[in-house]
Parts: sequence; C-alpha cells; structure tokens
Amino acid sequence: MPDVVTLGECMAVLYPPDPVSLDEARTLLIDIGGAEANLAIALCRLGHRARFISRVGDDPFGKRIRTVLSNEGVDTSSLRTDPDAPTGVFFREWLADGARRVYYYRRNSAASRIGPDDLTPAQFSGAQIVHLTGITPALSASCAAACMRAIDLARAAGALVSFDPNFRPRLWSAAQARDTLIPLMRAADILLMGHEDAQALFEVSNDDDALATAAALGARIVVLKCAERGARALVAGQRLAVPAAPVAHVIDPVGAGDGFNAGFLAGWLRGWSISESLTLGTRIGAAAVATLGDYAGYPRL
Repeated sequence: MPDVVTLGECMAVLYPPDPVSLDEARTLLIDIGGAEANLAIALCRLGHRARFISRVGDDPFGKRIRTVLSNEGVDTSSLRTDPDAPTGVFFREWLADGARRVYYYRRNSAASRIGPDDLTPAQFSGAQIVHLTGITPALSASCAAACMRAIDLARAAGALVSFDPNFRPRLWSAAQARDTLIPLMRAADILLMGHEDAQALFEVSNDDDALATAAALGARIVVLKCAERGARALVAGQRLAVPAAPVAHVIDPVGAGDGFNAGFLAGWLRGWSISESLTLGTRIGAAAVATLGDYAGYPRL
C-alpha cells in the first residue's frame, strides 16, 4: 500500500544542455517532468511508497515516463495508456541571466482526459496522504472533477489531503484559478504554497497576511515556501520559520517546490515536528536547484 497517492500530468521535457535559448540550441536533452511525478520520485528516493495516477499516450514519450517512474520505485499500476491522445510535451530554456521560460504542448493530451471514473477506492486504500496540485484542475473540467473525487476518496480512506496551489499563469488567469482552487484549498488538511501563489491568489504580498488568509480557509497546517528566504508555517495559531538551506550555485530552480513538498511530507510521515519537516523540505529544495533537471538533484535516503 502507498504512503502517498498523487494525481496529475507527467510530460516529456526537452531542453538545451547549455544555457542558451531554444532558437540557438543545436542539441536538446530529453527527460520527464511534472509536479506530481516529481514529488512521487522524491518521496521514493527518501524511502517512502508513492502511487502516481495519470494517463499517458501510446507513444515513445509515454513509454519513457512509465519506465523512468518505475525505475525510481514509483507505483505506476494506475498509470493508464490512452490510445487516442498523445503524451504532453514541454520545452524549457534555462539562461545564464537566470531567466527560465517554458513552452507547453499539452492541450488535449492524454492526461487532460483524466476524469473521476479513472479513480477507485482501491487506489487510495491504506494511503496516509493524498497530494494534489492546482496544475491538474487547470488542464480540463474532467481533471478538476477528478481532483474533487480524489478528495472524497482520500476522506473515505482516512488519508489527509495535501494541496499545492501551484498557480501557472500560462494555463489560466488568476481570476479563473481562484474560482477553482479556493474550494480545493478549503478541503485541504495540509496547504503547501509558494509565496508567488499567495500573491496571485490572495492578492497579498506580506508573508503573515498570506499565512493568515490561507489558514482561514481551514487547513490545519499551512506552509509558505519563500525560496531563498526559507519557509514559514502556521499551525494551530503558532508561527514557525526556518532558513533556506545554503546553495553554492543555483543551476536550475525547476522542481525545487516539488522537492520541498516531498521533504515536508516525508518529515510528517516520519512523525517529525513541523520545524524538522520544514527543514527537510528546504534541504530537498536546495539539492534540486543545484542540478539541471526537474528531479535529478533529489537526494536518496
């Protein structure tokens, strides 16, 4: 049985091996990436069991995703192959000046066809945490309905619901996101937000205001990821803060937030304190940014 069940889209990702723009690149590397899949990999590397629910196309990219996740120890028994839709793809630039640009090709992808009927009680049996992000409901109405169904199945299984709003302005506007994400955030037990998510969804810039606004939605644990400023939390009225883990040289920030989430949830699964869990999250996040790739820098147990 899995410790954590997660649901979302995993895509093929292509990017230059050097910090040049895509129009200047002569060679592209290929890998896989996606917030929920990244989290599942990070948890497995930390010694936990993670199940990933999704769809991929019947194509080489889908096969690669299945192989990589399986080799990392992720339970792919609920990863369906859709013969009628392609695997999503995105291209990424990482430039010497620190700029990062992403170009998605995921419209009508196999994962965008995920719906409530893809989920069964057996997939959630025994799970302690069900983790969702705001990326999945942005893909389609059926994906949004699947997220609500996952919350219902988590409750029936006795699992906590962890949610990362993970606002992506390339997928929808802040106003559209609020209408869909606020109800999901109200259903969360653990809310893991980036400070940029809080600014977009709550229209607040102060960390304390962001934590208070999020906590008013009902989550018992609210975490605010503040990048180089570390992380903060609000739990039962108590505010906690930990510094960022040191990084000698930032190579690629992609995957840092997912790694933090995995570290925090791993600490919770181990019965650690909130501060200890926050600290583990910052360590995983720091390891992620020091290496090129979505999940390559995640440490192993």
